[in-house]
Formats: sequence, C-alpha cells, structure tokens
Amino acid sequence: MLTRVVAHYRRLAPHPDLARLVEHYWTVSAPAPPEELRAILIPNGRATLQFCLGESGRRLQLGSAEERVNADVFLPVTTEPCVLAQSGLSEYVGVQFTPCGPAMLWPNVPSTPAPIGELSVDRPSAEALADDPQAALDAWLLGMASSAEQEHHDCALASEAVQLIEQDNENLSVSDLAVTLAISRPTLYRAFVRWIGISPKQYIAVRRYCRFASALLTEANGDSRSMLAAASGYCDESHAAREFKRHTGMSARTFRHRLDGIAALMFRNPPAETA
Repeated sequence: MLTRVVAHYRRLAPHPDLARLVEHYWTVSAPAPPEELRAILIPNGRATLQFCLGESGRRLQLGSAEERVNADVFLPVTTEPCVLAQSGLSEYVGVQFTPCGPAMLWPNVPSTPAPIGELSVDRPSAEALADDPQAALDAWLLGMASSAEQEHHDCALASEAVQLIEQDNENLSVSDLAVTLAISRPTLYRAFVRWIGISPKQYIAVRRYCRFASALLTEANGDSRSMLAAASGYCDESHAAREFKRHTGMSARTFRHRLDGIAALMFRNPPAETA
C-alpha cells in the first residue's frame, strides 16, 4: 500500500536566459520516516533531472519487481508512472525542463533514466546546491546553454506544436496539428520523437490526462467528475477514468485521497520564488 508522503516542497524560477530550456527548479525535503514512504511519480510530459542531497531512495516501475537507485538521475519524458520509495532523509533538488529543453542542451538525450554523469562530466557541488540551489543550477545550465543550444527547424516545429496542444488539447488530434502547421504527420512524428522523446499522440494523451488530474486537485464549485472529464477533452467519465488509471496506476478517487507532496509539486502551480 502506498503511504502518504508529507514533504516540504517549493519551486524556484530559473534565470530568464534559460526560459527556452527550463520551466522551473524544485526542492523536496522531508525527515526520515518511521517506515518506508512510497508515492507515485506521475508523467506530465516533462523531463526532469534531480540531485540527491540526503539519503538515496529507490525507483520502481508499476507492476515490476525491478528497482533502481533514485538519486542523481535524469528522467526523460515518459508515458508510464513509477513508484518512489524513501526510507531515510529526503533532500532533493531538481530541474523541470521545457518539452524540448534537454535535447537543446545535449545532442544525445537518453530515452531511459540515466545517471547525470552520462549527460555532463560537470555538475554543481552538493554544497552549492544545499546553500543556494537556484544560483547553483543557473550557473551550471547557463554554462552549458552558451555552447550547446542550437536552433533547428524541427525543434521550432515541435515547440510550436506543443504550444498549440497546451493552449487547447480538448479535442485536438495529430491530424489537426499537422494541418494547422502545414506539414505531414510523419514530419510531425519525427520532430516529436527527436526533440521530446515521445510521439505527438502520446504527448496529447499525457497532457490531456494532466489537465484532468489538475482539475481533480483544484475542483471547485461542486463540479462533477463527468463535467471535469468533458472539460479535459474526454468523451465521458469512463473514458477519463480508463486513461487516468493507465497513466497513474490508480483511480481518480484514490489519487485525490492520496494527494502528497509529489503530486502537489507536479500538478499545482504556486508562484515560483525568485532570488
């Protein structure tokens, strides 16, 4: 059974020059629990990178006995949830990238979770991250961005497609995107796989369910789940329920009851702190 996680978390704003690459930085901290804590890490269409400053946790795929150390790791965009397990002190600092951010920084972005060392031989020190994570991450990423960031036509294409999806993904299809952008579906597919790591169809599905998840957490004025499903672009509540469980490994009702710091960090949007 998953244990509710009680953690302190916050978001930090990156340097303005990193706006095309990074959406925000985040920190999560919690004391060592009396027993192992577990929480669902739900995909949201964004790659993340995290540094562990406390005791390393573990990362498990749903339905699998295989587990990995959850520390100092790059997590690419995915459509599958995973379980995070933590027994000791939790102290993490991380980066949430824009959809195309990692591929703009690194020419060969891993398609599966990878140690940070596989991306860069350089990294912020643990002391710098603990003292001022915002400044440490800014300095590190700005140094790489100045030499690694490049402009590519298909990158701009993927970014424009993402913007269209974010603006209105209620009834948007891959065909709609291709027509709006005046390109073929294969061209759109290649751009997404190259710069984001998943297909446009998968990205639309993930962002649609994210909208539904966010609405569940901030449900107001007594809106029913069927109304929220329709507002998020699903045919009906049962369609929304199936897609939600496929992406999260749990029902929407269970998700609301088990809201923890990780879910709040992923789906609620407090203002980012500035230096």
